[in-house]
Amino acid sequence: MPVLIAIDTATPDTGLAILRDNEIVAQYNWLSHQNQTVELLPRLDWLLESAGLSLKDATAIAVSIGPGSFNGLRIGLSTAKSLAYALDIPLCGIGTLELAAYPYLASGLTVWALLPSGQQEYAAGAYTKNGADLKEEIKPHITNLADLAAKITEPCVICGPISQNVQTELKTLLGDKKTVLAPADIRPSRAVSLARLAKKRIEDGLTDNPAGLQPLYLRRPQISPRKHPTGLPLSQNKAVIWDMDGVIADSAPLHFRAWQTTFTEMGYTFSEADFYRTFGLRNDMIIYSVLGEKSEADIIHTLADRKEHLFREYAGQDIKIFPGVMDLLKSLKAAGYRMAIASSAPLANIKLVMTKLGIGDYFLATISEKDVTKGKPNPQVFLLSAARLCARPEECLVIEDAPCGVEAAKKAGMKCLAVTNSQQPETLKEADLIVDTLGKIGVEDIAGFIGSPGAK
Repeated sequence: MPVLIAIDTATPDTGLAILRDNEIVAQYNWLSHQNQTVELLPRLDWLLESAGLSLKDATAIAVSIGPGSFNGLRIGLSTAKSLAYALDIPLCGIGTLELAAYPYLASGLTVWALLPSGQQEYAAGAYTKNGADLKEEIKPHITNLADLAAKITEPCVICGPISQNVQTELKTLLGDKKTVLAPADIRPSRAVSLARLAKKRIEDGLTDNPAGLQPLYLRRPQISPRKHPTGLPLSQNKAVIWDMDGVIADSAPLHFRAWQTTFTEMGYTFSEADFYRTFGLRNDMIIYSVLGEKSEADIIHTLADRKEHLFREYAGQDIKIFPGVMDLLKSLKAAGYRMAIASSAPLANIKLVMTKLGIGDYFLATISEKDVTKGKPNPQVFLLSAARLCARPEECLVIEDAPCGVEAAKKAGMKCLAVTNSQQPETLKEADLIVDTLGKIGVEDIAGFIGSPGAK
């Protein structure tokens, strides 16, 4: 069941659409006031849930690549690229003007698509129908209304988010030329057009490399301050991704006790050495390390459920936060850092720990085992976290305590701070910095750490 997610953040007219098989099963469009960073992922999660889906169901990602606003394109592209890479699915980028033109191609006429570009100028491009796709007749460029009217020499449709006053001025400039202006108060969803066009192009093998896909800017980007504050300093575009067990919560003794009880009930031994050797891995990988070829799916499911039930029972009675964690969380939030928890634990565990420790308000995103198909050391969990925080990998710092987590962070292209709460320093040597307590780390250390060249 192919599921394509379409993301359009090129302009304040923001949109999301979900195409399953050949049907649009969900769409959502809203007017964003330069606040897409904090709006995009929560609304995507809600839209997927409303369609009975999750991110793990996605088989392709499509994104509008411009022209459009600098901030909007950055957010949309970074999110789409991170999701495509994290989920290991195809990515397709399509120009914003193509999306604006697409609904009007059925007219059989050339379609001119316009987007306001400031200073009484417009981004413009011309397109014709080409089977189920479109053909670019005139490349996207910046123009004014007078020059545009002069270029139009044959019957056409003119569309785009332009006001009634602009349409009136354009009609005057066009004179008696045969043109049809799309109604100013009707704006078809570009996200729906994106989903349909991307499906066709992906089927034809026209996909993009996430590392190479770039936005289309027709003039130098101009970054303006947000009209509505989000709580982030305007100079700040950095994120911190936390592992939970062994970094935030001193939960290792509780996990060991739960695993040991579970395996003992099944007639297997599970030593402390076994525990620390597998600490940070997904449950199925831990169970396989003990049972080997006897690890059938139903046995894994039964053992994992039993272990997590025991853990929540123990954690509900007594779980502690590591020294320095709360102070660092408070400082990072005050400084405007976006933060996420990225854990291989079940969501129920994460919610319990966050509630018991009183840390829920510090995190904008929570990634659990249900959100990923591959566990650490695969980087999927961290790349998905970055996408939900609308941050690029190089803008992220991961805080980890396990070798597999450090490896996953480095594979994701992120800096990694390792804390020796559960492991010896030599096992964490691939981290960029190793400390024995987060009480030694302040915001000023992290501010100079993220985005700095080199490692260690």
